[in-house]
Amino acid sequence: HHYPIHYLGNPTAQEVRDFLASDKHGLGRTGEKAIIALLAGSRKQEIKDNLPAMIEPTRHLVDRYDIVLAGAPSIPSEYYEPFLKGSSVRLVMNETYPLLARAVAALVTSGTATLETCMFRVPQVVCYETPLPWLIGRLRKLVLSVKYISLVNLIADREVVTELVADTFSVANIRHELEKILPGGSARQRMLDDYEEVHRRLGESDAPDRA
Repeated sequence: HHYPIHYLGNPTAQEVRDFLASDKHGLGRTGEKAIIALLAGSRKQEIKDNLPAMIEPTRHLVDRYDIVLAGAPSIPSEYYEPFLKGSSVRLVMNETYPLLARAVAALVTSGTATLETCMFRVPQVVCYETPLPWLIGRLRKLVLSVKYISLVNLIADREVVTELVADTFSVANIRHELEKILPGGSARQRMLDDYEEVHRRLGESDAPDRA
């Protein structure tokens, strides 16, 4: 539409930098195990669609890792209880940044959380289930004008993080990709290196004040 656009930076990136510069890194009860973070979205339908398939691939890891779910501020903790029953996942409310500050890997539903996870330099797998996955998978290639759904890949303009969406979303695929980004995994260091390009593209400016 020929509007003059001036990019001044990203407010989420600045919020993460401000947090990391503070001393607010506590996360309630912590143990000796490293943490895998689950960020399942901020809407009930997202959580319902994605969380069960995000929990399942972590069951074999509970001896080595503390699996922690970030509760969304707009969702009551009681809503999560049926999904967590019978699992070792623990829920923390309103502590997403402290969680990411301590996590070694994350499963993330697409949204702002993908960028936040990148800013904390936590390797991640992006997961997003859709209805009619095979149809959506085909339509996505024909209809969408962008190649990616995660902010990380959109900013980098290439695949930095794996996106398991529509026909690629499955427990088996999530488990496979998660194993690759855990400490010692084959894709972990490459993703951390690629994150630096996203950080450079975002810049260091205080975007809200400049705007």
